[in-house]
Amino acid sequence: MRFVPVSPESSLTGWTILTTRASGQGDELRRDLQALGATVVHIPTIEIVPPENWEAVDAAIGRLAKYDWLVLTSANAVDAFMDRAGTLPDVRIAVVGRQTARRLQGRGADADLIPDTFSTEGLLERFPTDLDGARILLPRAEVADETLPETLRSRGAAVDVVTVYRTRVPGDGRKELRRRLADRSIDCVTLTSGSTVHNLIEMLGPADASRLLAHPAIAVIGPVTRRAAEQAGLRVDIEPSSATTRALVEAIRMYRIKK
Repeated sequence: MRFVPVSPESSLTGWTILTTRASGQGDELRRDLQALGATVVHIPTIEIVPPENWEAVDAAIGRLAKYDWLVLTSANAVDAFMDRAGTLPDVRIAVVGRQTARRLQGRGADADLIPDTFSTEGLLERFPTDLDGARILLPRAEVADETLPETLRSRGAAVDVVTVYRTRVPGDGRKELRRRLADRSIDCVTLTSGSTVHNLIEMLGPADASRLLAHPAIAVIGPVTRRAAEQAGLRVDIEPSSATTRALVEAIRMYRIKK
């Protein structure tokens, strides 16, 4: 059989890819996948909502100048925290990657620490191993991976974790999600956070999730999402070397070409 090279512009033609981010998010992922010829189906598995109350957040904001570090691990955390805090005092800010740094910059602040590898592990590599006496504020989702705060505490830091947003399962989309996976019209499912994983399983039903997700390739954006997927019993097929949207798209493209 003669090998016919696939042009980069059409390398995902014929593939239907499911994106699962919240409504109003994931436009860059969708555009980049479509630019490669993919058909993109967007069914949100998460809805972003405020915390049940702001007391802990407001108290942390009131003593923000006393912290040594403010750590922001997602664009959602940036938006939710900055909406509540307004302007920031002179505090060092660490972010998980350049996309989060850009979102922070758009809110009028600059990151002091950006890891080379855009992941929790990469962020931890940049922090000193001895953090004795350091005070760190970590605003984040209500449910999140505990690796970051636990590791920082093991190095001697006092870490205050506050909930600045929650994710919940959307009220609709279950029927379409089940139908598309049941008829095997989805070739690849993208997962970009632990919440997208957990809520996807809930929307499908734990008893049916493994069966319905056996056919499509499962693509995760990074190690935290991979751990959540594997803990949920999913097979992870695609993970980029860098936890960015563009790296995820390239990893999906290379997976398709090699198939």
